[in-house]
Amino acid sequence: MASYQLPILALSAAFALTRGATARTISRPSFVVPLVRSARGVTMATSTSSTLEALPTSDRVKTTLDPCVILMKQIISQHADKWTDRGGIYSLAQGVVYWKPPAAALEAVAAAAASDDTLHTYCPDEGTIELRSALIDKLEKENGLENVDIIVTSGANQAYVNCVLTLIDEGDKCVVFRPYYFNHVMAIQMSRGEDSLLVGPTGEDGVPDLDWLRNQLTGEGGDLIKVVTLVNPGNPTGVSLPRSYLEEAVALCREFGVWLIMDNTYEHFDHTGANGYGDGLVSNASSSVDAVTKVPFWCSSDEHVINIFSFSKAFSLAGFRVGYIAISNATSKSKECYEQMLKVQDTIAICPARVSQIAALASVNVGREWVSGNVKTLDGGREAILDALSPLDNIMGGSGAMYVMAKLPQGLNDRALANALVEDYGVAVIPGSF
Repeated sequence: MASYQLPILALSAAFALTRGATARTISRPSFVVPLVRSARGVTMATSTSSTLEALPTSDRVKTTLDPCVILMKQIISQHADKWTDRGGIYSLAQGVVYWKPPAAALEAVAAAAASDDTLHTYCPDEGTIELRSALIDKLEKENGLENVDIIVTSGANQAYVNCVLTLIDEGDKCVVFRPYYFNHVMAIQMSRGEDSLLVGPTGEDGVPDLDWLRNQLTGEGGDLIKVVTLVNPGNPTGVSLPRSYLEEAVALCREFGVWLIMDNTYEHFDHTGANGYGDGLVSNASSSVDAVTKVPFWCSSDEHVINIFSFSKAFSLAGFRVGYIAISNATSKSKECYEQMLKVQDTIAICPARVSQIAALASVNVGREWVSGNVKTLDGGREAILDALSPLDNIMGGSGAMYVMAKLPQGLNDRALANALVEDYGVAVIPGSF
């Protein structure tokens, strides 16, 4: 399978032009006196420019990938004044939906702010029982997932960091496929180092290469691979992976005893229905869902599969920061994973914010049909972008999520073109080399 090459442009923006003291209170000293070592021992030091210049920052963080969204905002800010009187710059450079959260979610938050005496307190590390119970019901009905435990997180990004810290040691390998979601790569680089990152190829159809993965698993150093990451529908590929492919990936990781992280952030944006159950197609042996039952977006319940979900896109709760992880509770190994991940959860977030969980619970109750109606409105924008890019030889995406990638003609620099589009036309897209 051929690898998808740069330079490319990535377009998103949902295919539209848019735009009291507690038990954990810790006392801290009011001042700190720095010390330096002299020839005669340790002495008190004053804050001098020479000592401040020696203050270190982490080499691992400094060598971590820069987030492409931030890089694009820097380009946009350079030309923003030019477009102030012309309606501003239209950004196709970030996956943000144009609709607002469900009215019921905002109403629930307002009601809780007025009357909920527990809103300011910690909740269980894994999230409130009300939200987790609703999510378990949702996962069974909409994803075919059973026998799972839930950890509610501060967005899907924190969910992925939880997984990396729980599953990977120094020297282990985690696989992602290029073009990748940049925050996944950043999480691996920042927490485990560049040596733990193993990047695989994706074909020009936007499908990650499982033949390459098998070769890596069977080759020298294959035993170091502990985790494989897939995003479906793809960010930034914009491709919905078919059920048959996902089952092959699940089986391959099972064969080699490797964890498979499925980032399902864009589960509601499977535009072609590539991942839904059809009649008689259920083959997930661990699921008791009847073979003629249809679910909108299938996910594997296997013990080695960890599923990540988000409220940021479909329900437009990006600022509320709510995601969640579903981990099988069917075996001792998956139960151990859940228990160990709670240590990570307590260290990073302690617990998700109660007010955000209230908005999430109300959104779950609003249901998938509310989301589907909004997602349907993106069809016109998606078709317009695909049509505009049609003269190019290679286009990736449009079947899932809210992204399209296109290979530029030979000799064109993607970064220079992206800058020119902002400066001359007031339209922002992401260079594929970002």
